[in-house]
Amino acid sequence: MTMRLAAVLLCLAAPAHAEVNISRVDACVAQSSAQKRPPTDCIDAALAECLAVPADTPAVAGLCFSDAKEAFSAAISDGMQTLRASAPDQIAAIAGIEVKYDLLANLLQCDRMEDLAKLGPAPAQEIGLQKMRCEATAAGLTYMRLVWRARTLP
Repeated sequence: MTMRLAAVLLCLAAPAHAEVNISRVDACVAQSSAQKRPPTDCIDAALAECLAVPADTPAVAGLCFSDAKEAFSAAISDGMQTLRASAPDQIAAIAGIEVKYDLLANLLQCDRMEDLAKLGPAPAQEIGLQKMRCEATAAGLTYMRLVWRARTLP
């Protein structure tokens, strides 16, 4: 009986990591653009699996957010590589500067939130998870802005 229960619980457990579907994010941004609405919901949707991880498994949630951040970071790199190959040099340089400072500004806000949280009663593990979530969101928002801006290039 114990093995059977363990097998059932294993099947019902949250995924150890979520795969951010970059194609789905791209489609969401395109749809948002067509509907003339902000695409920020696209990042929430991309992180939905991580956000759904039960609170009693912070390590699983942390791994999920870390994987999401890496997926968005790789997508930013790929997007910039594509842009450099297809856009005029000045446009690509401007995009590189925009991406750099978008990400830095977003990550700076994550640091600010962490510093403020450390002044309160929240446990270190909760603060760390909040920062991981923030960093994944920061990378996602930076990618979203890159895709959004690339749609307006000639």
